[in-house]
Amino acid sequence: MPARIAAIDNAIDILMVLSQNKEKSIRELGGQLDISKSTLHRTLQTLESRGFVKQDSATQKYSLGYQILELGVQLKAHHELRNAAVPHMVDLRDQLGETVQLAVMENDQLLIIEAVEGTKELRFFSKAGQTLPVTYGNFGKVFLAFMDIDERENYLAGQPLEKYGSLSIVDRSEYIKQLEHVKEERLSKSVDDPIDGSISMAVPIFSKTETAAALSIVGAKTNQLLADQERWEKLLKKAGEAVSNELSKT
Repeated sequence: MPARIAAIDNAIDILMVLSQNKEKSIRELGGQLDISKSTLHRTLQTLESRGFVKQDSATQKYSLGYQILELGVQLKAHHELRNAAVPHMVDLRDQLGETVQLAVMENDQLLIIEAVEGTKELRFFSKAGQTLPVTYGNFGKVFLAFMDIDERENYLAGQPLEKYGSLSIVDRSEYIKQLEHVKEERLSKSVDDPIDGSISMAVPIFSKTETAAALSIVGAKTNQLLADQERWEKLLKKAGEAVSNELSKT
């Protein structure tokens, strides 16, 4: 195990608790965290002096400070992948009216780093920061399809297939066959998987030789969308290739 610094661990634990969007008193924080009252008080004072937490003068409770927001803004602003993808995501949304998502692999999970909400009255909602299992939906299939076989087997052993939607594939051999098809087509698509009543597709985003991300579009299952899948595929593949080309230049 790498060396860890207790004071930094304490500060991170406090920030994670406060990230749950609720103000907390010192007593409430102490009840949730294994930190002595004196250490908790000193850590909060330090975080407050740097703008990472703030204290309400009336309630004496703590919440996240604006410096956290500033870090998030800077991360987004300098994120090459997001910067390359967002214009194409907005264009996809404008052409199709559906929700578009961008996901990466982070700590053996899928992490949605950006979402552009659809404009149709009947649409699916998504938000950046959401984490999902690697075997979840088209996102997972795109990443797993382009992994080395041994690496893929490790993921499938640690995260068994689940029945998220009525048409989710839980048979291992059938799932692997689908991954081979996804790799060949450079596209994963599904109906009623991972969400019943949905149509979704995803394509890989490549950065040189690596699968950097997965770009996805999702909409409510209607007869019109079922008939429009070929157009979806064409536009989504075009967007994925454009983002990949931009990343390969950096």
